Amino acid sequence: MNNPFLIGKKIYLRSLENDDLSNLLKWLNDEKITHYLQQGDRPPTIEILKDTYDVEGKNLSQISFAVIDKKSNKHIGWTGLYEINWLSRNAEMRIFVGDKNFWRKGIAYESQKLLTEYSFDKLNLHRIHAGTNIECMGEQGALKKLFFTKEGISKDGMYRNGKYYDLIHFGLLKNQYLKKIRDGMWKK
Repeated sequence: MNNPFLIGKKIYLRSLENDDLSNLLKWLNDEKITHYLQQGDRPPTIEILKDTYDVEGKNLSQISFAVIDKKSNKHIGWTGLYEINWLSRNAEMRIFVGDKNFWRKGIAYESQKLLTEYSFDKLNLHRIHAGTNIECMGEQGALKKLFFTKEGISKDGMYRNGKYYDLIHFGLLKNQYLKKIRDGMWKK
């Protein structure tokens, strides 16, 4: 493992590094990968990604991670906490698995599980939330498995692939998370 910050069974999360940007560029230019994402409507450049990387690294309201496969030590995705409000103690959780060889293998679920534990146990956040395209069933399943509750829908909240999609919003409070631990439903 190379500089792991959060360690799971199949993956670990570490800080994004400059060398990761070429993978991000490749993934964000792939229509199949960005199909359900809000990225992909404009072609990114390495310069834009470097600027974003520099800004995110200095922004205290964002914490970004590279998702790394433990077996191969390969960079396979990106995740993080965004729009962290330290006064209200809430944040948005985002994830995408860019390496298609790791799709449907529970990587998004495990990444979000690590981020959820980190959010509540280390950062002492009160609430985390996430949203997804209504057709992205894998993401919805991962969030439900982590006991996030559906909080609402933004009708036609996203335009991609020549049509509008509803966005589903999910949230989880720290007290709900702690109850799942007490009830033995959350496995560390």
